[in-house]
Amino acid sequence: MAVSSLGYVRIGIRDPQEWAKVGQDILGFESATVEDGSVRLRLDEAPFRYLIEEAEAEGFICAGWEYPAVDYDALLAALAENGVDLNEGNVDACAARAVAAFTSFSDPSGNTVEVFHTRDKGSAFSSPLNLNYVADNLGLGHVVLPAMEHALTCEFYENVLGFGLSDELKLPPPMEGVPEMQINFYHADNPRHHSVACFNGPAPSGVIHLMTEYTTVDQVGECLDRVTRAGLPITASIGRHVNDNMLSFYFLCPGGIPMEVGYDGEQFDWSKTEPTYSTVGDHWGHEYNFPE
Repeated sequence: MAVSSLGYVRIGIRDPQEWAKVGQDILGFESATVEDGSVRLRLDEAPFRYLIEEAEAEGFICAGWEYPAVDYDALLAALAENGVDLNEGNVDACAARAVAAFTSFSDPSGNTVEVFHTRDKGSAFSSPLNLNYVADNLGLGHVVLPAMEHALTCEFYENVLGFGLSDELKLPPPMEGVPEMQINFYHADNPRHHSVACFNGPAPSGVIHLMTEYTTVDQVGECLDRVTRAGLPITASIGRHVNDNMLSFYFLCPGGIPMEVGYDGEQFDWSKTEPTYSTVGDHWGHEYNFPE
C-alpha cells in the first residue's frame, strides 16, 4: 500500500477571489468560481489542484492524498487499527472534491488529512500565462507541514500512510533556547523527491509552505518579476536546495500561505535510491525574510 500523489489542497480565506487573482495572474493557474463561491485552481488536466473556500478563519485546511482504489479499504483498515478517528465524506463533499470517495482524520500533530481514490475526469488545461508545470502523475507539487509531535507524526506518515523517507535534514537551532530544526522529507509512489515533509515547529497559517514547479528557469524568473511588481512579500530569495536540487524562491500568498516556486527538481527511481541524511539545506541562496 503506497500513496500515489498529492491530489489537492484546501485553503480557507474570507475572500476566495484574492487567491483567484494570485493563482491566475501570478502563478498562471486556470481559475474557476463555483456556485458556493469557492475557487478551483488548475495547473494540469486534473479537475482542480487548489480548492479555495470562503472561511472566516484564514489559512491552510488540509492536503488530499490520492491512493489506488484497490488499496483504499486496506488503508482505512490500517488507520482504524491504529486508533485513528475516521470521518467518511458524504456524496456532496465528494462532489466538491471531484472524487469517488474520501475520508478525513487528524495526524498526530493535529493536521487535518484527507485520503481519496478515483478522481473525476478532468479536461484539457491551458494556462492564461502560457506556462507549464511539473504535475500530472507527480501530483500538484509538495506540502511541508508543522509537526510539533515530530517523531510520532513522521512514524505515522511512513508506517501508516505508506510514504517513503527521502531525506532527513537537521539544522542548527534558529535561536538560543530552542531545539535544532529537523525536517523529514517523504516521497509518494512517484519520482518526485518529496510530496510531504514534516517540520518540528509551528506555522501560523497551518502550513510551512506549498510548492509549485515550472518546467523552465525562465518561468521561475518571470514569476519572481510578477511577484515583485504585485508587491507581494518575498520570504526567500532565489536559491538551490541540496536534497532535491530545486532552484526556487518563496513568496507569501493570501491568507499567509507561503509558496515555493521552483524548477529543476530531481526525480528518482526509488527502487534504486536510499534515503539521505543531511545537515545542509541549500547549495546557495535562499536568504529567508519572514514578515513580522
